[in-house]
Amino acid sequence: MTSDNGQSREKKLALAADAIERLAAGETPEQIRAGPRPEYDPTSAEKEAIEEFLAFPDELPQYITVPHFPNMIKFRHPRQEVAGAVVMKAVGISDQRLYTSMVSQVTNALSRGQDPDVGELNAAIAMVAGIAPRDNLEAMLAFQMATIHVLSLRHARSMVTSQTIDQLDIQERVVNKLMRTFTTQMEALRKHRNGGSQKMTVEHVHVYSGGQAIVGNVTHRGRGKFKKGAQSHEQEDLSLSESAAMLGYVEADQVPMSGASRARQERVSVPRRKSRSAKG
Repeated sequence: MTSDNGQSREKKLALAADAIERLAAGETPEQIRAGPRPEYDPTSAEKEAIEEFLAFPDELPQYITVPHFPNMIKFRHPRQEVAGAVVMKAVGISDQRLYTSMVSQVTNALSRGQDPDVGELNAAIAMVAGIAPRDNLEAMLAFQMATIHVLSLRHARSMVTSQTIDQLDIQERVVNKLMRTFTTQMEALRKHRNGGSQKMTVEHVHVYSGGQAIVGNVTHRGRGKFKKGAQSHEQEDLSLSESAAMLGYVEADQVPMSGASRARQERVSVPRRKSRSAKG
């Protein structure tokens, strides 16, 4: 009797879940009662998206709260050490102590109440894995980025629910600071990975006779005056203007450059006013 009741309950839950899904798909209650869901033929674009989705590797092990122990989280996996090793590799952390500390800190930062929010934690781990950190330092920065991202969207929601102008102003400033911090973190990660400099590659550059070219980093710092008495070992400002950085005709593959023709523009003399006399 208990078994039949259990099967009946599971069947009802399955039917209810199917009905909810069909309603979300746009079917009417009459269509749902009329019979099973009709077969759907995906479009070519949808089939391509499905193939790409199925080609992705299996998702990372997920954290869950332990039944009857709401303050304890574990992996939904038969072997905890295996799941931990998989997640640690995905987030770029090689030290178990550091990983345990990061998970604890992120959980505390993203949980609203006393109980850990495993949904936000799993989402943060997925974000970090998407950034693909290459070492412990990048992993720490990636966890910070994930935390700032979640908090910025959370406070953006608080802007919508603000009841007074003062509350709206506070939440707007918080969101602005958080989003600015996120872009700063992105730039810090880029500089760390690229060694602090941007790389620009120019291929197949031809400089004809009479021209000069500079291959390397050319910076433009504007015009400045040399300080009097500067020591000889100090680095001088050797920045060049764009016109002086590459003289002559520069021909790149199908990349026209303005102002690079053989003929130089003629200089147009501008008449100057006569200087005023001392009498005015």
